[in-house]
Amino acid sequence: RPPVLWTEASPPLTLSISPPPLPRFVMNIEHLHLVFFSPVFHTRAITRILGGNVTKELSLPGVPAEHDITDFSQASPALVFGPSDLTILAAPVYGGRLPYPAAQRLMLCRGKETPAILVVSYGSRAFDDALLEMKDIAEKQGFLPIAAAACVAEHTIAPVYAAGRPDADDEKDLAAFASSIGRILASSAHALPPVPSVPGNRPYRLFRPSPLPQTVDNNHCVRCGLCAQKCPTRAIDENDPAMVNPWRCISCMRCVNICPHGARRADEAMIRAVTEKLAPLCLERRGNSFFPA
Repeated sequence: RPPVLWTEASPPLTLSISPPPLPRFVMNIEHLHLVFFSPVFHTRAITRILGGNVTKELSLPGVPAEHDITDFSQASPALVFGPSDLTILAAPVYGGRLPYPAAQRLMLCRGKETPAILVVSYGSRAFDDALLEMKDIAEKQGFLPIAAAACVAEHTIAPVYAAGRPDADDEKDLAAFASSIGRILASSAHALPPVPSVPGNRPYRLFRPSPLPQTVDNNHCVRCGLCAQKCPTRAIDENDPAMVNPWRCISCMRCVNICPHGARRADEAMIRAVTEKLAPLCLERRGNSFFPA
């Protein structure tokens, strides 16, 4: 048959053009994971509050999966997350930086285009370079930061500052932050959300931990070994709890807080010195910081 020729009387020529392919990143959140380093449980508390609100905001089933990377014995090197795993990465701030064991264990986590919310908690002085350090680690490990927060928590060594935080007002702040995360995810259903800009400097500030001297009351210590078992850096001798390796201790106060018999004490003179030094910076209530605001 002869070919059909197009003439002016023919209907308008239409081309069948396929829509452009979507970016390879498609936001489809199915699970929420909480990954936290939290020696005295303040960071854990903040992470759980935020995680609960995010779960409600996104109508996710069940409860978030928790991954506690604090204990040396429980830190798993095999945490791998995919693009449908929204992940909260959280750690405290020590001297304006992430504690080195927290940074090391976060660098063992692997993301595969995994959206991440970054959280640091600090005792009311400042968070300095810690949030930027966490962002750098997250991106290097394959996570896609979509939001970040620096939240105030009761100071680990000088608990008179930010005492009782996170409190009810902090919970309201975190609920509002969760709502903003929901909006970010809704508006970025088929594309990468913008990476939040966070404060900080490179190179990061130099931080040298100075272990707090401790005493062990032998009248109360029953040699249960819990302090050694739960120490994030294995700084405590399992056979003699009074022996602490000063090169490993990060003064996280975990051993003092978890001793079931109150047998461990940090040096009171050192506690007073730290408290007095921080007074000009920590007396007023400091608000939480969110990125994007």
